[in-house]
Amino acid sequence: MLTTCRSLSLSLFLLAASTASAQKLVVSPSTYNFKPLDQVLDQDQKLLDKNFTVLVSKNNQVIYGKEMGEAKVNIPVAVGSISGWLTAAVTLAMVDQGKLSLDDKVSTYLPIFKTYGKAYITVRQCLTHFTGLAPMGIGSLHIGKYQTLEAEVNDLCAKREIQTNPGTEFRYSTIGYAILARVLEVIAKKPFALLVKETLFRPLNMQRSNFPVGEYAVDPAEGAVCSPSDLLNFTAMVLNKGVFNGKRLLSEASAAELLKPETTAAQIKSSPVGVDGYAYALGAWIQSADPLIVVSPSFKGSWAVVDFARGYAAVILVNKEFGEPKKQQYFGIQEAIAQALQ
Repeated sequence: MLTTCRSLSLSLFLLAASTASAQKLVVSPSTYNFKPLDQVLDQDQKLLDKNFTVLVSKNNQVIYGKEMGEAKVNIPVAVGSISGWLTAAVTLAMVDQGKLSLDDKVSTYLPIFKTYGKAYITVRQCLTHFTGLAPMGIGSLHIGKYQTLEAEVNDLCAKREIQTNPGTEFRYSTIGYAILARVLEVIAKKPFALLVKETLFRPLNMQRSNFPVGEYAVDPAEGAVCSPSDLLNFTAMVLNKGVFNGKRLLSEASAAELLKPETTAAQIKSSPVGVDGYAYALGAWIQSADPLIVVSPSFKGSWAVVDFARGYAAVILVNKEFGEPKKQQYFGIQEAIAQALQ
Protein backbone atom coordinates (compact mmCIF):
# COMPACT_ATOMS: atom_id res chain seq x y z
CA MET A 1 0.00 0.00 0.00
CA LEU A 2 1.35 3.41 -0.93
CA THR A 3 2.23 5.80 1.88
CA THR A 4 0.27 9.02 1.67
CA CYS A 5 1.12 12.58 2.62
CA ARG A 6 -1.16 15.44 3.51
CA SER A 7 -0.33 19.15 3.39
CA LEU A 8 -1.99 21.42 5.93
CA SER A 9 -3.55 24.53 4.41
CA LEU A 10 -5.87 26.28 6.90
CA SER A 11 -5.38 30.04 7.21
CA LEU A 12 -5.80 31.12 10.83
CA PHE A 13 -3.00 32.58 12.89
CA LEU A 14 -2.05 30.96 16.21
CA LEU A 15 0.22 27.98 16.89
CA ALA A 16 -2.44 26.55 19.19
CA ALA A 17 -5.73 27.63 20.66
CA SER A 18 -5.93 28.38 24.35
CA THR A 19 -8.24 25.51 25.28
CA ALA A 20 -7.70 21.78 24.90
CA SER A 21 -10.90 21.21 22.97
CA ALA A 22 -9.96 23.84 20.40
CA GLN A 23 -6.30 23.03 19.95
CA LYS A 24 -5.66 22.79 16.24
CA LEU A 25 -2.57 23.54 14.24
CA VAL A 26 -3.20 26.00 11.45
CA VAL A 27 -0.98 27.23 8.66
CA SER A 28 -0.96 30.89 7.71
CA PRO A 29 -0.95 31.83 4.03
CA SER A 30 2.45 33.00 2.84
CA THR A 31 4.40 33.88 -0.28
CA TYR A 32 7.21 31.45 0.55
CA ASN A 33 8.00 28.77 -2.03
CA PHE A 34 8.05 25.47 -0.16
CA LYS A 35 7.91 23.22 -3.24
CA PRO A 36 11.59 22.23 -2.85
CA LEU A 37 10.86 21.24 0.76
CA ASP A 38 7.92 19.13 -0.39
CA GLN A 39 10.22 17.40 -2.85
CA VAL A 40 12.87 16.72 -0.20
CA LEU A 41 10.28 15.23 2.16
CA ASP A 42 8.81 13.04 -0.57
CA GLN A 43 12.29 11.77 -1.45
CA ASP A 44 13.24 11.09 2.16
CA GLN A 45 9.98 9.57 3.33
CA LYS A 46 11.28 5.99 3.56
CA LEU A 47 14.53 7.09 5.18
CA LEU A 48 12.57 8.96 7.85
CA ASP A 49 10.43 5.93 8.70
CA LYS A 50 7.48 6.94 6.48
CA ASN A 51 5.38 8.42 9.29
CA PHE A 52 6.54 11.84 10.43
CA THR A 53 5.48 15.47 10.71
CA VAL A 54 7.33 18.64 9.70
CA LEU A 55 6.25 22.04 11.03
CA VAL A 56 7.83 25.47 10.58
CA SER A 57 6.94 28.71 12.38
CA LYS A 58 8.06 32.29 11.82
CA ASN A 59 6.81 35.53 13.34
CA ASN A 60 4.48 33.59 15.68
CA GLN A 61 2.73 31.92 12.76
CA VAL A 62 2.91 28.41 11.37
CA ILE A 63 4.10 28.92 7.80
CA TYR A 64 4.51 25.28 6.81
CA GLY A 65 3.01 22.01 7.94
CA LYS A 66 3.07 18.55 6.46
CA GLU A 67 1.95 15.16 7.74
CA MET A 68 3.59 12.16 6.12
CA GLY A 69 2.08 8.69 6.19
CA GLU A 70 -0.03 8.11 9.27
CA ALA A 71 1.50 10.94 11.32
CA LYS A 72 -0.66 13.78 12.62
CA VAL A 73 0.27 17.12 14.13
CA ASN A 74 -1.82 16.57 17.28
CA ILE A 75 -0.73 13.01 18.11
CA PRO A 76 1.89 12.81 20.90
CA VAL A 77 5.07 10.87 20.17
CA ALA A 78 8.21 10.15 22.16
CA VAL A 79 10.73 12.94 21.54
CA GLY A 80 13.78 11.27 23.07
CA SER A 81 16.75 13.53 23.79
CA ILE A 82 14.73 16.66 23.05
CA SER A 83 13.35 15.99 26.56
CA GLY A 84 16.56 17.39 28.00
CA TRP A 85 15.91 20.76 26.37
CA LEU A 86 12.51 20.88 28.08
CA THR A 87 14.08 19.96 31.42
CA ALA A 88 16.69 22.70 30.98
CA ALA A 89 13.95 25.28 30.34
CA VAL A 90 12.08 24.22 33.49
CA THR A 91 15.30 24.57 35.48
CA LEU A 92 15.83 28.10 34.18
CA ALA A 93 12.24 28.99 35.04
CA MET A 94 12.99 27.90 38.60
CA VAL A 95 16.11 30.08 38.51
CA ASP A 96 13.92 33.02 37.47
CA GLN A 97 11.71 32.33 40.48
CA GLY A 98 14.73 32.54 42.76
CA LYS A 99 14.42 28.90 43.80
CA LEU A 100 17.99 27.95 42.87
CA SER A 101 21.11 28.98 40.97
CA LEU A 102 22.79 27.04 38.19
CA ASP A 103 25.99 27.14 40.19
CA ASP A 104 24.42 25.73 43.37
CA LYS A 105 25.94 22.49 44.60
CA VAL A 106 23.63 19.52 44.23
CA SER A 107 24.55 18.49 47.78
CA THR A 108 22.74 21.60 49.06
CA TYR A 109 19.49 19.84 48.19
CA LEU A 110 20.60 16.19 48.20
CA PRO A 111 22.81 15.60 51.27
CA ILE A 112 23.60 12.06 50.11
CA PHE A 113 26.10 13.60 47.68
CA LYS A 114 28.16 14.76 50.66
CA THR A 115 27.99 11.32 52.19
CA TYR A 116 29.57 9.74 49.13
CA GLY A 117 32.21 12.39 48.44
CA LYS A 118 30.40 14.00 45.53
CA ALA A 119 29.61 17.31 47.20
CA TYR A 120 31.08 19.59 44.54
CA ILE A 121 28.86 18.63 41.58
CA THR A 122 26.74 21.63 40.56
CA VAL A 123 23.35 22.07 38.93
CA ARG A 124 25.02 23.47 35.81
CA GLN A 125 27.30 20.45 35.55
CA CYS A 126 24.26 18.18 35.68
CA LEU A 127 22.68 20.13 32.80
CA THR A 128 25.85 20.06 30.70
CA HIS A 129 27.15 16.49 31.21
CA PHE A 130 30.13 17.65 33.28
CA THR A 131 29.34 15.78 36.52
CA GLY A 132 32.52 13.72 36.29
CA LEU A 133 30.55 10.59 37.20
CA ALA A 134 31.34 7.51 35.17
CA PRO A 135 28.73 7.51 32.39
CA MET A 136 26.21 4.76 31.88
CA GLY A 137 26.13 5.21 28.14
CA ILE A 138 23.66 7.05 25.96
CA GLY A 139 20.08 6.16 26.74
CA SER A 140 17.84 5.88 29.76
CA LEU A 141 19.10 4.85 33.19
CA HIS A 142 18.12 1.32 34.15
CA ILE A 143 14.59 1.52 32.79
CA GLY A 144 12.30 -0.67 34.84
CA LYS A 145 14.60 -0.88 37.86
CA TYR A 146 13.56 2.13 39.95
CA GLN A 147 10.11 3.25 40.98
CA THR A 148 11.12 6.81 41.90
CA LEU A 149 13.75 9.37 40.96
CA GLU A 150 14.78 9.45 44.60
CA ALA A 151 15.64 5.76 44.59
CA GLU A 152 17.40 6.04 41.24
CA VAL A 153 19.53 9.02 42.19
CA ASN A 154 20.43 7.66 45.63
CA ASP A 155 21.61 4.44 44.00
CA LEU A 156 23.70 6.09 41.32
CA CYS A 157 25.22 8.44 43.91
CA ALA A 158 26.27 5.46 46.00
CA LYS A 159 27.53 3.31 43.13
CA ARG A 160 28.83 5.55 40.33
CA GLU A 161 32.45 6.51 40.76
CA ILE A 162 33.94 9.92 40.04
CA GLN A 163 35.82 9.41 36.77
CA THR A 164 37.14 12.95 36.32
CA ASN A 165 36.95 16.16 38.29
CA PRO A 166 33.48 17.74 37.86
CA GLY A 167 33.51 20.49 35.25
CA THR A 168 36.53 19.23 33.29
CA GLU A 169 35.28 16.66 30.79
CA PHE A 170 32.01 16.40 28.85
CA ARG A 171 30.64 12.85 28.69
CA TYR A 172 27.12 12.55 27.33
CA SER A 173 24.89 10.59 29.70
CA THR A 174 21.45 10.72 31.29
CA ILE A 175 22.94 10.71 34.79
CA GLY A 176 23.09 14.48 35.26
CA TYR A 177 19.49 15.02 34.20
CA ALA A 178 18.23 12.41 36.65
CA ILE A 179 20.12 14.16 39.46
CA LEU A 180 18.85 17.55 38.36
CA ALA A 181 15.23 16.42 38.19
CA ARG A 182 15.48 15.04 41.72
CA VAL A 183 16.88 18.41 42.90
CA LEU A 184 13.88 20.14 41.32
CA GLU A 185 11.50 17.74 43.05
CA VAL A 186 13.04 18.53 46.44
CA ILE A 187 12.89 22.29 45.83
CA ALA A 188 9.35 22.32 44.43
CA LYS A 189 8.07 19.65 46.81
CA LYS A 190 6.20 17.95 44.00
CA PRO A 191 6.88 15.24 41.40
CA PHE A 192 9.00 16.26 38.43
CA ALA A 193 6.29 15.49 35.86
CA LEU A 194 3.80 17.75 37.65
CA LEU A 195 6.39 20.52 37.95
CA VAL A 196 7.04 20.44 34.20
CA LYS A 197 3.34 20.51 33.46
CA GLU A 198 2.74 23.54 35.67
CA THR A 199 5.91 25.44 34.78
CA LEU A 200 6.24 24.79 31.06
CA PHE A 201 3.51 22.79 29.37
CA ARG A 202 0.50 24.79 30.57
CA PRO A 203 1.99 28.24 29.83
CA LEU A 204 3.00 27.05 26.36
CA ASN A 205 -0.38 25.47 25.58
CA MET A 206 1.41 22.12 25.27
CA GLN A 207 -1.76 20.29 26.25
CA ARG A 208 -0.82 16.98 24.64
CA SER A 209 2.63 16.80 26.24
CA ASN A 210 3.87 15.10 29.38
CA PHE A 211 6.60 13.12 31.05
CA PRO A 212 4.65 9.87 31.47
CA VAL A 213 4.33 8.63 35.03
CA GLY A 214 3.89 4.92 35.40
CA GLU A 215 5.25 2.05 37.39
CA TYR A 216 8.83 3.29 37.07
CA ALA A 217 10.74 6.53 37.57
CA VAL A 218 10.20 9.40 35.15
CA ASP A 219 13.02 9.99 32.65
CA PRO A 220 13.91 13.71 32.44
CA ALA A 221 16.56 13.20 29.75
CA GLU A 222 14.71 10.96 27.29
CA GLY A 223 11.16 10.41 28.48
CA ALA A 224 8.97 13.29 27.24
CA VAL A 225 6.02 12.76 24.93
CA CYS A 226 4.85 15.73 22.82
CA SER A 227 2.63 16.36 19.85
CA PRO A 228 4.39 18.11 16.96
CA SER A 229 2.24 21.22 17.37
CA ASP A 230 3.06 21.33 21.07
CA LEU A 231 6.80 21.04 20.54
CA LEU A 232 6.64 23.78 17.93
CA ASN A 233 5.27 26.08 20.64
CA PHE A 234 8.36 25.38 22.74
CA THR A 235 10.77 26.09 19.88
CA ALA A 236 8.84 29.28 19.07
CA MET A 237 9.36 30.41 22.66
CA VAL A 238 13.09 29.74 22.33
CA LEU A 239 13.18 31.68 19.05
CA ASN A 240 11.36 34.60 20.70
CA LYS A 241 13.91 34.65 23.53
CA GLY A 242 11.59 33.48 26.27
CA VAL A 243 8.30 34.98 25.05
CA PHE A 244 5.27 33.02 23.82
CA ASN A 245 2.02 34.59 22.61
CA GLY A 246 3.09 37.92 24.08
CA LYS A 247 3.84 36.54 27.55
CA ARG A 248 7.34 36.12 28.96
CA LEU A 249 8.02 32.61 30.25
CA LEU A 250 11.78 32.96 30.72
CA SER A 251 13.66 36.11 31.61
CA GLU A 252 15.95 37.57 28.96
CA ALA A 253 18.93 36.35 30.97
CA SER A 254 17.60 32.79 31.22
CA ALA A 255 16.62 32.73 27.54
CA ALA A 256 20.19 33.71 26.68
CA GLU A 257 21.58 31.13 29.13
CA LEU A 258 19.60 28.42 27.36
CA LEU A 259 21.57 29.13 24.16
CA LYS A 260 25.04 29.76 25.53
CA PRO A 261 27.73 27.26 24.50
CA GLU A 262 29.07 25.37 27.51
CA THR A 263 31.80 23.26 25.90
CA THR A 264 35.01 23.51 23.94
CA ALA A 265 36.03 20.86 21.42
CA ALA A 266 38.82 19.63 23.69
CA GLN A 267 36.42 19.02 26.60
CA ILE A 268 34.07 16.70 24.68
CA LYS A 269 35.16 13.10 25.35
CA SER A 270 31.97 11.30 24.31
CA SER A 271 28.92 12.54 22.44
CA PRO A 272 26.07 11.17 20.31
CA VAL A 273 26.54 10.37 16.65
CA GLY A 274 25.59 13.28 14.41
CA VAL A 275 26.76 16.23 16.50
CA ASP A 276 30.47 16.15 15.68
CA GLY A 277 31.92 19.63 15.84
CA TYR A 278 28.93 21.09 17.70
CA ALA A 279 29.14 22.82 21.07
CA TYR A 280 26.68 21.84 23.79
CA ALA A 281 24.41 24.45 25.38
CA LEU A 282 21.71 23.54 27.92
CA GLY A 283 19.80 20.56 26.58
CA ALA A 284 20.60 21.33 22.94
CA TRP A 285 23.52 21.70 20.54
CA ILE A 286 24.95 24.75 18.77
CA GLN A 287 25.03 23.74 15.13
CA SER A 288 26.35 27.17 14.14
CA ALA A 289 27.47 30.05 16.35
CA ASP A 290 27.40 32.73 13.65
CA PRO A 291 24.69 32.74 12.46
CA LEU A 292 23.20 31.13 15.56
CA ILE A 293 21.45 27.84 14.81
CA VAL A 294 20.51 25.55 17.68
CA VAL A 295 19.39 21.95 17.19
CA SER A 296 18.18 19.17 19.43
CA PRO A 297 18.52 15.76 17.76
CA SER A 298 16.97 12.68 19.29
CA PHE A 299 17.99 9.06 19.20
CA LYS A 300 14.34 8.29 18.66
CA GLY A 301 14.69 9.94 15.26
CA SER A 302 13.22 13.40 15.79
CA TRP A 303 14.87 16.80 15.34
CA ALA A 304 14.14 20.34 16.54
CA VAL A 305 15.72 23.48 15.04
CA VAL A 306 15.81 27.15 15.99
CA ASP A 307 17.49 29.30 13.35
CA PHE A 308 17.96 32.87 14.58
CA ALA A 309 19.50 34.14 11.35
CA ARG A 310 16.44 33.27 9.27
CA GLY A 311 14.01 33.74 12.13
CA TYR A 312 12.29 30.35 12.10
CA ALA A 313 11.72 27.35 14.35
CA ALA A 314 10.99 23.87 13.07
CA VAL A 315 10.28 20.38 14.35
CA ILE A 316 10.53 17.02 12.63
CA LEU A 317 8.87 14.34 14.72
CA VAL A 318 8.74 10.67 13.77
CA ASN A 319 6.01 8.38 15.04
CA LYS A 320 8.30 5.45 15.65
CA GLU A 321 11.81 5.13 17.00
CA PHE A 322 14.24 4.17 14.24
CA GLY A 323 17.69 4.83 15.67
CA GLU A 324 20.09 7.72 15.37
CA PRO A 325 18.98 10.92 13.64
CA LYS A 326 19.31 10.91 9.86
CA LYS A 327 21.71 13.85 9.83
CA GLN A 328 22.04 14.31 6.07
CA GLN A 329 18.29 14.15 5.57
CA TYR A 330 17.75 16.76 8.27
CA PHE A 331 20.42 18.98 6.75
CA GLY A 332 18.52 18.74 3.47
CA ILE A 333 15.29 19.76 5.19
CA GLN A 334 17.01 22.71 6.88
CA GLU A 335 18.52 23.81 3.57
CA ALA A 336 15.15 23.63 1.80
CA ILE A 337 13.57 25.77 4.55
CA ALA A 338 16.40 28.28 4.30
CA GLN A 339 15.94 28.54 0.54
CA ALA A 340 12.22 29.15 0.95
CA LEU A 341 12.86 31.97 3.43
CA GLN A 342 15.47 33.81 1.36
